[in-house]
Amino acid sequence: MRISPRYTLSSLALSLAGVAACSGGDAVSAPSFASSGVLAVLQYEWPTNLPSSLNDRLTKASIVWSPPPGDELVRLFVPAEVIEVADTVRVGVAVPIVVNSIGENGCWQANGATIEQRGDSAIVTAYDRHSGAAACTQVWTDRLRHEVTTKFPRVGTGIIRAKGRRARLADPNYSAEIVAERTVVVVP
Repeated sequence: MRISPRYTLSSLALSLAGVAACSGGDAVSAPSFASSGVLAVLQYEWPTNLPSSLNDRLTKASIVWSPPPGDELVRLFVPAEVIEVADTVRVGVAVPIVVNSIGENGCWQANGATIEQRGDSAIVTAYDRHSGAAACTQVWTDRLRHEVTTKFPRVGTGIIRAKGRRARLADPNYSAEIVAERTVVVVP
């Protein structure tokens, strides 16, 4: 019997999630902020250069980073779509926005987001949390989804800023605030 590769990969992912999922135990060695949310990881810094296909994500014309990546460009991993939103939206109509963050293993989960509307700007602050489990899958994800909605009050350009942080693989104590910015066209 021949098994389709598609089913094999799906089965493997489900098996890993089921076998090594964040199981509780008495000896928990999770971060001290396990039960509460922390600023979500939007950039992950690697100690070595990454494949160029992953570096291309940082140079997408639709996203502007602050502070800019600088010399670390070849070592930064970011979600494929940091900010998911339509390119064109209608004035006064609810706009769904998704901010994707990075979960470095299976114990990390999206933990909501706040949104603040300041005129033509929407500022989304995304939060993640660690389950507190001692054992986690080693499956990374760049799709911890933080969903919010907003309305833009005027025709013109709307600005969405996603606030998160940069983490460093070689230094679990490193954390630097980072902002991803994307614009949308607001039509009548």
